[in-house]
Amino acid sequence: MSLYIKVGSITNAQRARAILQKNSVKASVQRIENPKPGDGCGYALRTENSNKNPVRILESSGIRVLGVEENDIP
Repeated sequence: MSLYIKVGSITNAQRARAILQKNSVKASVQRIENPKPGDGCGYALRTENSNKNPVRILESSGIRVLGVEENDIP
């Protein structure tokens, strides 16, 4: 299962990816295809669901999370 963590801007997505990687969480930056109002510039992080809570890691590091979606597609 994958988590898509919406962060809004490319800068925040890159910062968030670096923070997650330092915490041993694999993440990649992806563009949201059809961003909705409130999705910012339309960037998200894709992470694999693990024992660690990537949303909590990002929020405690000062990254604003705009939303989280779960996806069963690998």
